[in-house]
Amino acid sequence: MEMNASDRDLIEVMKRYFAVKAEVEEVKSRLEAARRDSGEEIGAFYNPRTNIDHAADIIRSHALKQELARLMDWAEGWGRRSLTTNEA
Repeated sequence: MEMNASDRDLIEVMKRYFAVKAEVEEVKSRLEAARRDSGEEIGAFYNPRTNIDHAADIIRSHALKQELARLMDWAEGWGRRSLTTNEA
Protein backbone atom coordinates (compact mmCIF):
# COMPACT_ATOMS: atom_id res chain seq x y z
CA MET A 1 0.00 0.00 0.00
CA GLU A 2 1.35 3.35 -1.03
CA MET A 3 1.14 6.31 1.33
CA ASN A 4 0.32 9.77 0.08
CA ALA A 5 0.89 13.12 1.81
CA SER A 6 -2.56 13.01 3.41
CA ASP A 7 -1.81 9.60 4.95
CA ARG A 8 1.49 10.89 6.33
CA ASP A 9 -0.31 13.91 7.77
CA LEU A 10 -2.74 11.58 9.53
CA ILE A 11 0.12 9.57 10.99
CA GLU A 12 1.74 12.75 12.31
CA VAL A 13 -1.55 13.93 13.80
CA MET A 14 -2.07 10.60 15.52
CA LYS A 15 1.50 10.60 16.86
CA ARG A 16 0.81 14.05 18.32
CA TYR A 17 -2.54 12.85 19.68
CA PHE A 18 -0.95 9.99 21.62
CA ALA A 19 1.89 12.21 22.89
CA VAL A 20 -0.63 14.79 24.14
CA LYS A 21 -2.77 12.04 25.66
CA ALA A 22 0.23 10.76 27.64
CA GLU A 23 0.97 14.30 28.83
CA VAL A 24 -2.67 14.76 29.90
CA GLU A 25 -2.47 11.56 31.94
CA GLU A 26 0.78 12.66 33.58
CA VAL A 27 -0.58 16.10 34.52
CA LYS A 28 -3.87 14.57 35.68
CA SER A 29 -2.04 12.06 37.86
CA ARG A 30 0.15 14.76 39.38
CA LEU A 31 -2.82 17.02 40.08
CA GLU A 32 -4.93 14.26 41.57
CA ALA A 33 -2.10 13.19 43.88
CA ALA A 34 -1.73 16.79 45.04
CA ARG A 35 -5.49 17.07 45.56
CA ARG A 36 -5.61 13.93 47.66
CA ASP A 37 -2.63 15.13 49.70
CA SER A 38 -4.31 18.49 50.31
CA GLY A 39 -7.66 16.94 51.23
CA GLU A 40 -9.48 19.60 49.20
CA GLU A 41 -12.78 19.01 47.45
CA ILE A 42 -12.55 18.50 43.69
CA GLY A 43 -14.37 21.73 42.80
CA ALA A 44 -12.18 23.87 45.00
CA PHE A 45 -8.91 22.22 44.03
CA TYR A 46 -9.41 22.35 40.27
CA ASN A 47 -10.30 26.06 40.22
CA PRO A 48 -7.19 27.84 38.89
CA ARG A 49 -8.42 31.17 40.27
CA THR A 50 -8.33 29.93 43.85
CA ASN A 51 -5.61 27.27 43.61
CA ILE A 52 -2.63 29.41 42.71
CA ASP A 53 -0.12 26.66 43.57
CA HIS A 54 -1.47 24.36 40.85
CA ALA A 55 -3.06 26.89 38.48
CA ALA A 56 -0.46 26.38 35.74
CA ASP A 57 -1.04 22.61 35.66
CA ILE A 58 -4.83 23.02 35.80
CA ILE A 59 -4.76 25.45 32.87
CA ARG A 60 -2.29 23.21 31.00
CA SER A 61 -4.60 20.23 31.51
CA HIS A 62 -7.53 22.13 29.97
CA ALA A 63 -5.42 23.30 27.02
CA LEU A 64 -4.14 19.77 26.38
CA LYS A 65 -7.68 18.36 26.45
CA GLN A 66 -8.75 20.98 23.90
CA GLU A 67 -5.81 20.01 21.71
CA LEU A 68 -6.84 16.34 21.94
CA ALA A 69 -10.32 17.27 20.75
CA ARG A 70 -8.94 19.32 17.82
CA LEU A 71 -6.60 16.51 16.78
CA MET A 72 -9.37 13.92 16.92
CA ASP A 73 -11.70 16.20 14.94
CA TRP A 74 -9.02 16.49 12.26
CA ALA A 75 -8.52 12.70 12.20
CA GLU A 76 -12.28 12.07 11.99
CA GLY A 77 -12.57 14.57 9.14
CA TRP A 78 -9.70 12.82 7.37
CA GLY A 79 -11.51 9.49 7.81
CA ARG A 80 -14.76 10.85 6.39
CA ARG A 81 -12.94 12.38 3.41
CA SER A 82 -11.04 9.14 2.88
CA LEU A 83 -14.25 7.08 2.90
CA THR A 84 -16.01 9.32 0.38
CA THR A 85 -12.92 9.35 -1.86
CA ASN A 86 -12.67 5.53 -1.78
CA GLU A 87 -16.40 5.12 -2.49
CA ALA A 88 -16.23 7.28 -5.59
